[in-house]
Amino acid sequence: MSPLTDWNELVHPSNVLESPNKNARTPASAAPTHIVIHVTGTNDLNSVKKTFLAPHSVSAHYLVTPSGELFQFVKDRGRAYHAGIDTNTRKLYRKGYDKWSGYLKYFNWYQGYPDDAIYLDGDAKPVWDKHEAFFVTHRDKGPWTDFSYFRQRSPNVEVPVNFDIDPDPNNYSIGIECLSVGAKTKDETAYPDEMYKALDSLIGNLCHEYGIPRTKERIVGHEDVNPIGRFGWDPNAGFDWAMIHNG
Repeated sequence: MSPLTDWNELVHPSNVLESPNKNARTPASAAPTHIVIHVTGTNDLNSVKKTFLAPHSVSAHYLVTPSGELFQFVKDRGRAYHAGIDTNTRKLYRKGYDKWSGYLKYFNWYQGYPDDAIYLDGDAKPVWDKHEAFFVTHRDKGPWTDFSYFRQRSPNVEVPVNFDIDPDPNNYSIGIECLSVGAKTKDETAYPDEMYKALDSLIGNLCHEYGIPRTKERIVGHEDVNPIGRFGWDPNAGFDWAMIHNG
């Protein structure tokens, strides 16, 4: 592979599916410095491909299936739309952990918000209808226990990984999606050995090409770069980081 400019030779040509959901990094010549690992939240490969190939949607650079098959949707030089952080969430991060840890992103499909939760708009003002919400908080606005996984992985930090350097993870990272619903504990059906083997090969390839250290500071999860938006489930606590990091 010629760094940045070509499709990865680890991906079979029939699995190279160019997504329209991308643009240029800033500056365009910048090489990636981090790798962000995700779970798709579904095991439906066709659904993920359809989403990544639809106009005005999202994307990732790579997708790894449970059997270890690799797909590529965006060249490494491209800025894939896999881990963007909206302006309102960035404002919360700049207030420090004690403030932002009191907020979760609102998802209409998520069933884990407590009965006494307060639903807020993007300016952290209460809304009448929770389906109009952007954030969710406790009545006392204390920290959510959902951030315990983030805190375990990044103790004594005020902001997400690399936020002080660049608040846009899309700009500095390569995104790898794992075709999985994820799991809170070790689960070979959610993260099979073949998936880890393919990830190991791909990450080794990318780290070699771009000089990215295989450490927990550089090979991270989506919840590490945007905990408010993913609060511990992307790729989730059942993911075995020891299979990925060298140190």
